[in-house]
Amino acid sequence: MILFVLTTVCASGAEKAKASREFVTQILQPTGGEIQRPKGWFYTEEHPIPSLYTWILSREDASKGSYTTAVRIDLMVGVHANSGKTPKEWVLHYIKLKRNQAKFLKTCRENNQGMFTRVCLETEEGRHHLLYSLFWGNEIDIVVATTASTTKELWDTYAPTFDRMLNRFELIDMKRYKSHGH
Repeated sequence: MILFVLTTVCASGAEKAKASREFVTQILQPTGGEIQRPKGWFYTEEHPIPSLYTWILSREDASKGSYTTAVRIDLMVGVHANSGKTPKEWVLHYIKLKRNQAKFLKTCRENNQGMFTRVCLETEEGRHHLLYSLFWGNEIDIVVATTASTTKELWDTYAPTFDRMLNRFELIDMKRYKSHGH
């Protein structure tokens, strides 16, 4: 049984430049999830506090500082306990804050995917084009946020890459989790 498989759909454009066409499977540690990463891209993970997990799959080495083209995944556990907001309230508050900081290009309605409900927003922020997919747990105190980002000029080049990476990825390998006695 695969649990925590999340589905996003990016707004694709025509592939113009030399975006990677070769992908490798990247394991998301420590959860054991999997995502397709373009060959040659970098993988960085951070777990600054026990309730926050961040993974960055980027064209530039994010471990050395800033990056231009990437997919970032944030998993927040215990959202209500840590913020006082339900996961849904947290996501809707985040979107409200974004409305004051970004030019909204598109949004998508709530989509119940079983364990999670997804909403999305596509924005321009300064010189960057971003696609956020935000998931809240319907019965669990979790929020997952994916951010696909690059410059406005490179968006059409990398949108197909983002589609492939985020169309379906596994956040947690439940078989692995169960085999450790959980």
